[in-house]
Amino acid sequence: MRSVISRLRERYKPETIEVLFVAESPPASSDDEVRFFYNPKDERWDHMYRAVMKAVFPEFEYYPREKDNWLRKFQEHGYYLIDATDRPVNRLSSAERRCVLDAAVKPKLSEIKRLVSSRTPIILLKRSVFSAFNRPLRDAGYSVIHESFLPFPSHGHQKEFVKKCRDCLRKAER
Repeated sequence: MRSVISRLRERYKPETIEVLFVAESPPASSDDEVRFFYNPKDERWDHMYRAVMKAVFPEFEYYPREKDNWLRKFQEHGYYLIDATDRPVNRLSSAERRCVLDAAVKPKLSEIKRLVSSRTPIILLKRSVFSAFNRPLRDAGYSVIHESFLPFPSHGHQKEFVKKCRDCLRKAER
């Protein structure tokens, strides 16, 4: 599944990354239904995709079978989303999740170094990602552009996520 995820993500990688989003992980899924932000065929439960697009593009409205178009627009504007780990953690306990994310910090910092400069604005999506990556990224000289976590955009937190994400994007424009 990791190779499928890598190929899907690479398809939408901008030439120059203007803003880097770091999410937690792709959700657990099966080989016949890869649930993933960059899978244009996965639309059913994609809370992160819908909320990020709404934050980035205020005119965004969800309609089935338009995900590829919005992902292309996201790419054209220089936005890119990676995951802290490609190992699905959504079915793990909080303690297991923390261990997986803590173990992912060093290799992910190497990946981020290959993707962006230290001046590229970085937005950490979700409390667990902010907790694991905020300090290491800042210590490495990267530009995390917010001081507190953004909630996961489900269970009533969608509006808060969009607002906080838009606040981050305004800072990135400066």
